[in-house]
Amino acid sequence: MAGATTTPRHRAPSPFRRGVAGLWRDVRESWRPVERVWDYVPISVMGVVVTALGAWAVWGVGEDSADFVIYAAGACALALVAVSIVTVGAAAFVLFLQVRKRPSGVPETLMAGVEATTSFRCPTLRFWPLVQVATRMVEPPGVSVVLEPDGAELVERVTPAERGRWEHVVRRVAVTDIFGFASLAFRRRWDQPVRVIPAVGRADTELAVRRATSDGFSHPSGKPIGELVEMRRYTYGDPLRHVIWKTFARDRNLMVREPEKAIAPKPAMVAFFVAAPLDDPSASTARLFLENDLLGADFMFMAEGATGPTANRGEALEQVIRSSAHRASQADGLGALFHAVDRARLDNLVIFAPASDGPWVDKVLTLTRRLPMPPMVVLTVDGALDAARRSWLSRFLWEHDDTTNPTLLALPALHDRLRAAHADVRVIHRPTGARLHGAQIDALRSLN
Repeated sequence: MAGATTTPRHRAPSPFRRGVAGLWRDVRESWRPVERVWDYVPISVMGVVVTALGAWAVWGVGEDSADFVIYAAGACALALVAVSIVTVGAAAFVLFLQVRKRPSGVPETLMAGVEATTSFRCPTLRFWPLVQVATRMVEPPGVSVVLEPDGAELVERVTPAERGRWEHVVRRVAVTDIFGFASLAFRRRWDQPVRVIPAVGRADTELAVRRATSDGFSHPSGKPIGELVEMRRYTYGDPLRHVIWKTFARDRNLMVREPEKAIAPKPAMVAFFVAAPLDDPSASTARLFLENDLLGADFMFMAEGATGPTANRGEALEQVIRSSAHRASQADGLGALFHAVDRARLDNLVIFAPASDGPWVDKVLTLTRRLPMPPMVVLTVDGALDAARRSWLSRFLWEHDDTTNPTLLALPALHDRLRAAHADVRVIHRPTGARLHGAQIDALRSLN
């Protein structure tokens, strides 16, 4: 068809684009199910290898060739692995008895990306020979744990990576020997809810969005909305179907009906939060808009996975937190928002979306064609803006760092796609709070 345009579709990134670091993370994630079973096996992978080599040296080469040096080396290796297994097993049992009686010590509310010290203290077992103790947070997932020695105990510092709400705290406590031959781990679960809120965002004053103060004037090209209950004198051009003929017949005054004046205030803005991968920077911006009244005094907000919109800031922030469990939906909730809100109010629609391509883009573009005015799409990116162009080898070996943040890599193409649909796109750089303009976005194209 003449004049038809083709909308670019979302393509899954090639695994080679993630670099060696990204592939290594995939390998570690695939190991997680096996690790749960391997935790209860007292010998490590290295211990299995050393045991096999030691057995081959003792009962293979050593006996056949009567080489006492190889025989002695193999026997020492087997003895060292055996001692490590016994020591680690006894230490893990003692540690389990001590940890199971202690509270979780995790605060009920944490902030994504902000380090917090818990009251949980893990024994160091410093008087046990050859052993080391380490802990990892299994639930909430993605929490970075740093242990610092403090006498006979380890002080735990945690840094959540993403927002969310969990009903339990699960730690994995591992005991290993200093050689890496033996390892035992157990998991301790506490029935304590944990809430991780988005990090505090920053933004310039120019991000105060259009008509956020609700000045009360209707759009000059918009249609009259409301019941025809008000009356005024007829003027040239008024439709004759609005003339009140009974009044004209009674007193010869030509009056017409017009829409009523709104008395109850309408929400200044309607906002929707898109949950998708890499949406935590966008969650910080949504929190900023809610807490700093950038959506106006009267607003309606809905996040992915919510049952309906809300006008309460606390409930809106809670919806953003819980949306982390609905990242697979990717803007499916836009349809529910469209039916729950008066269509006349959607001319002030703000969409908080991640700066990464995905199925949500097609859903937003489809909704845009049904709205009286294009929505404002607020994208948030992370990473260093002044990063120098790196070599292909550098990007292949290590891509996911501050200089090549995935949101910066995907921004130019995503920005072009939304602008082609006439959306009002605002791009925020979370570390500085600045709004990025065309020249800055074009400069990011060299990172690909």
